[in-house]
Amino acid sequence: MNRNKTILIWGVIGVAFVMFFIFVYLPYADRRDATTKFADGLTSSDLLHEPIKQVPAFSFVNQAGKIITEKDVAGKVYVADFFYTSCEAACPMMSSQLTRVQQTFDNDSSFKILSYSLDPENDSIPVLQDFALKFKANKNTWYLMTGNKKEIYSLGEQGYMQSVLNDEKSIVNHSQKFILVDQDRMIRGFYNGLDSAEVDLMIQDIRYLLYKSSVRL
Repeated sequence: MNRNKTILIWGVIGVAFVMFFIFVYLPYADRRDATTKFADGLTSSDLLHEPIKQVPAFSFVNQAGKIITEKDVAGKVYVADFFYTSCEAACPMMSSQLTRVQQTFDNDSSFKILSYSLDPENDSIPVLQDFALKFKANKNTWYLMTGNKKEIYSLGEQGYMQSVLNDEKSIVNHSQKFILVDQDRMIRGFYNGLDSAEVDLMIQDIRYLLYKSSVRL
């Protein structure tokens, strides 16, 4: 009798173990594997946010004389920033960082860089072309743009949520942030364009968004 009870107890324990394996461990293992496959081993940084707001429509001219609108970045991940070619402080350092970013993704047509001039009166197409040569800006990847000043400043402040000062004497105080935008034109993060470590995190987040965009197609 005692032997039968012992067998029964061990049988119950065995069944419980099997049930635990099936209903607890396996689902967890599946979730873990699915996460790994979904992200392809990629992770995002703490600077990447859920969609913040959508960048409005725009239309400006790039260094090649081509009109660039929001349609040129439809379905693409891109980084935006604000600069001017005569800037001797932050802009050269920021543009050097963007050269590095461009080199990382130069073979990926799903990625772009949009740099908006805060001094469009002086940053003509020839001037932008010289700047592009200096920083090796690929006209098919990195758009250096000029156009209507009020529209650029409005886009910066209202569209990209950046503090772009309208006082020409204070142009040196322009934003030093890189803005990461996803394939739906939604702002996803802000990164210090003078901090190599933060730019590294941005590169990590670009890779993450590009992968998520590719698996969504």
